[in-house]
Amino acid sequence: MGIPVLFGIHCHQPVDNFKNVVDEIIEKSYKPFFEKVFPHKWFKFSVHFSGWLLNYIRVNSPETFQLMKKLANEGRIEFFTGGFYEPVLSAIPKKDRIGQIAKLSMFIKDYFGQKPKGLWLTERVWDPSIIPDIAECGVEYMLVDDYHFLSVGFHKDSLNGYFHTEQDGYLMKLFPIDQKLRYFVPFKEPEVILNYLNDVENKGGYCGILFDDGEKFGVWPKTYEWVYEKGWFDRFMSLFADSEHKFKLYSEFAEKNRPNGFAYLPLTSYMEMGEWSLFADKFIELKNLENFLKTTDYKDCIETFVKGAIWKNFLVKYPECNQIHKRTLKLSKENKGDNEKLTDLIYRAQCNDVLWHGIFGGIYLPNLRDNAYKYIIEAESIVDLDKSKIDNIYEEDILMDGYRQVVINTKGLKYIFNTGVGAGLMSLDLKNYGLNLQNTISRRFEGYHKQLLDDRKEAVEDTGISTIHEMSVELSEDVKGKIAFDWYNRYSFIDHFIEEYDFNAVKRCEFKELGDFTNQPFEYTISKNNVRYFRDGGVYKNGEKHNTTVSKSFNAIDKGISFEYEIVTDYGNIYYMLELNFHFFDNEKVTLDGNSFEGIFDGKNKYLICSENPELKIEINFSKKTPIAAIGYNVETVSQSESGVDLTLQGLSLNFIFKVEKGIKFNGELLFEGGQF
Repeated sequence: MGIPVLFGIHCHQPVDNFKNVVDEIIEKSYKPFFEKVFPHKWFKFSVHFSGWLLNYIRVNSPETFQLMKKLANEGRIEFFTGGFYEPVLSAIPKKDRIGQIAKLSMFIKDYFGQKPKGLWLTERVWDPSIIPDIAECGVEYMLVDDYHFLSVGFHKDSLNGYFHTEQDGYLMKLFPIDQKLRYFVPFKEPEVILNYLNDVENKGGYCGILFDDGEKFGVWPKTYEWVYEKGWFDRFMSLFADSEHKFKLYSEFAEKNRPNGFAYLPLTSYMEMGEWSLFADKFIELKNLENFLKTTDYKDCIETFVKGAIWKNFLVKYPECNQIHKRTLKLSKENKGDNEKLTDLIYRAQCNDVLWHGIFGGIYLPNLRDNAYKYIIEAESIVDLDKSKIDNIYEEDILMDGYRQVVINTKGLKYIFNTGVGAGLMSLDLKNYGLNLQNTISRRFEGYHKQLLDDRKEAVEDTGISTIHEMSVELSEDVKGKIAFDWYNRYSFIDHFIEEYDFNAVKRCEFKELGDFTNQPFEYTISKNNVRYFRDGGVYKNGEKHNTTVSKSFNAIDKGISFEYEIVTDYGNIYYMLELNFHFFDNEKVTLDGNSFEGIFDGKNKYLICSENPELKIEINFSKKTPIAAIGYNVETVSQSESGVDLTLQGLSLNFIFKVEKGIKFNGELLFEGGQF
């Protein structure tokens, strides 16, 4: 008899991703997919494209866009709405949630003549509190994973259909995406997929539900060869053309079938996302627990009783994510809604990719952080002009962490100091470049680092190819040697106390820290043109605390900032190390005084960093007491991605060494040349 098959693809690229990357994905994935399905009139399916990507295709690949329009005109394709720039809907304010959905729905109506009834939930991050807003946008049904249901005790065999849920009396239909189908299509032979659908029908299932990344039809590892060159797509179409299982639109199924029942779901995303959002040590413990349970009679209970964290824990796990998120929230709160450009910049900054990390998440991708800050910096410049915050020093709890950050704001530069974490400079915005020069990231220990350091081989697949989640990765010894971990945030004007300095120890963050200043709170005072930070802390040696005070003050000056330090300690013969970290659009094009960046340098007064842009130069001058040495090195991360493992140059670290005997005073300037500062 057969059952309906609800087939959908979700397609998204980070806003303003590299043009060559997006063009390749269109040519290898989206375009051939639509070309393959177009001749098969029986094949109905649903799609979700983020609005930015849809518009990009419209402009840059009109033939692909026209194929979609023809399919829409023939009633063979159903468009799902969502946030125009693909935000996690529960992570943005109500007005932006409604605004972004309305923007994409209007685009779909204008170009494809459809008023979307379905919504793609970004990364399937479920929070019932968003239901009323989504319902008010005309949405009737959403997609979540079957895991959302399994995690609260639903039985797998009961999930082949849709369910009703509600929030504040607003009704919503939920379709649970079948994980097995996600893992089977297109990685298994079509016969395997057909047999699985037969099994679903034999167990009383009402339909097969699939909605997954369109990119896996061509740009996931090995998929272009498998799907197109080796004929998987042709075999799939040939087999299902004569199958009793008919492909239907979600709208058709929702209209003609009653719900399977009622459900209330917890805050969650797909299972892997919950694992990735855990802190690294808990991630390892969770995987160990899962592996243990798989050897017991409780192996079938893992999805119900073993859970990771929620998506928003990424904002706790990664301070770099949190700063982007909180500055965007602040902008949204200050947005009066009467400036279309400002609203669009805020929407763009809300794109989800940069705010998390897993196989796909992008906080370790410098270009995604650069893009987010480009929008934030431009948006804040609009708001600051309106509020007359230029040429001013002020304080506010930007991070919502209970500490008030101090902002020094000039016409061309904005400095934000993190009072609660070492009084470090956490943001240095070059407004005319749209660049946060402090946009660095710490080399954090991730749970998968332990696995990456183990010797493993890729599993052999007999009936298809491996999914991203099943792939194994082997690291070269060179890459293994570059795995290092930081225990503090990579801000600038970070304070260290050490007994000796060594290039490799500093570069690998393996030096022994003797002070309690690097990641601890400071007190502060603000005057008209100056912020002064100070902390009465200690240097610790052999279990004994030696009273130590660090005082540092900052003033905005023409084309830069001046700094003045005073350190007093009752511990003698120790080194103080002042750490600065910078991030350029292209870190590989940066030199120090025209020489290689890495190494130990002498204690000259002037250090010049030149980026690939010859107009943009940074000068660091010390007067009076000068450093005896400087250590410069590249900050590289080893992180997991859909292609395997990425070795990424994140930024540049400059560390100035001073000899301290009971006390020391020094001052200097951080100056910018080129552009308008």
